[in-house]
Amino acid sequence: MEPKGIDMGDYEERYKDCDIEVAVEQVLTGVKAHWRVQRGGTLLVDWQLVHIDRLWSTERAAAEAGFEAARRWIDEREN
Repeated sequence: MEPKGIDMGDYEERYKDCDIEVAVEQVLTGVKAHWRVQRGGTLLVDWQLVHIDRLWSTERAAAEAGFEAARRWIDEREN
């Protein structure tokens, strides 16, 4: 997981042959994360909200939840 650009809360990661982007935001009710997946510049899935069912103590934990959801989506498409 690497920071993406100059905005705080934006991260990217390469997984298999895909590029994953995760955006984390602070909102009144806590933290929310969104993810999307691209391959070779082609968008495979646009921004998806991560449904957080437990309390995240840090932005990094919320970002990791986004990456986990995106990796799971990629892995499901390979089968």
